[in-house]
Amino acid sequence: MSSSPAPKYRREIANFVALTEDLAEKRLVWKSRPHFLEYSTNTACNLRCIMCSQVENPPVVSTPKELRAPLFDELFELTTVLTPSATSEPLLNNLKELLPKVREHQVWLDIITNGALLTPEVLEQLLPNLHHLTFSIDSQIPAIFEKLRAPAKFDDVVPKARYAIERCKEVGLPVTIHMVLAADVVPHLEGFVDFVADELGGREITVLELLDSSENFEALDAFAAHGEEGVGAALAAMTARAEERGINLRIEVHAPHGCEHTNAEQPVRINSATVIEVMHLELDQAHLGFCPHVMGYLKVEPDGSAFPCCRGPRELHLGNVIEDGLEAVWNGEAAQDLRKRMFSGDLPEVCKGCSVLEAPKWFS
Repeated sequence: MSSSPAPKYRREIANFVALTEDLAEKRLVWKSRPHFLEYSTNTACNLRCIMCSQVENPPVVSTPKELRAPLFDELFELTTVLTPSATSEPLLNNLKELLPKVREHQVWLDIITNGALLTPEVLEQLLPNLHHLTFSIDSQIPAIFEKLRAPAKFDDVVPKARYAIERCKEVGLPVTIHMVLAADVVPHLEGFVDFVADELGGREITVLELLDSSENFEALDAFAAHGEEGVGAALAAMTARAEERGINLRIEVHAPHGCEHTNAEQPVRINSATVIEVMHLELDQAHLGFCPHVMGYLKVEPDGSAFPCCRGPRELHLGNVIEDGLEAVWNGEAAQDLRKRMFSGDLPEVCKGCSVLEAPKWFS
């Protein structure tokens, strides 16, 4: 009898079924494993965006080279989608090292990039395993863009984004434009919709809440500068313009501003990641109040520290996968306690009001 492992797609489906059982039976020790992984081998970034902790020029942390291949093998076994980031630029991973492992384990890439390094040649390397591409471009006004995303240059990044969006359309790949809701961008939100539609050829925008992850938070805080009503009015106008222009808009901002509006069909390249993603969206709505990230997302930093959340708050530290292994982290005491609190509605303070936790309610 063959001892070959089941094909990846069957293992992915079995993992999803195990998760539905974990949730239905309110287990604390889970049979399922994370399907969405955020992991980079380093924390390097080519920019010093003023709303990011990278502005403080922290030392670069890297996974020791001899540990990378074994860690890839352990983490990628049931991973469907990988975001190769650690508050860093994903294209500063060693692609010659990463991409063979991604292909070996049939993992799909979700790349969120500042765009400065995404040349046509790099894009072609990524395309065979690319599931979703996102550009971080906060403003259509060069001075504001360059203030927020220093030392990136508007006239360098925009043509690269325009080319990538057009190329991705050819292969049926969705592209999103991320913008951080900083004080300077609020008066220009309607124009940003037109910029994405006309100058980039894009069809999808996500507005992200500014996090207090840098020393500049108070100076950049949109709500401190414009007030809840002012920001709300600007977002409402942006929503109306997106509907007029046929641009999909997702606003990941605290209540009552968070919402999602689908105004156009995005290209879709059907693969296992597409199917698993839709299945998880349905499961998220069936378990409102239980964080979608806690269900199946794992953030691993280059030193092995693991978190159940893309924001990686220290309060939710689960352990270290390099020191203890994935199983000890995924079903350790901290993970079990977090699941117990999710099931009971006793949310950790850092989870309250989070857009990831709230987003499934927008659909329901």
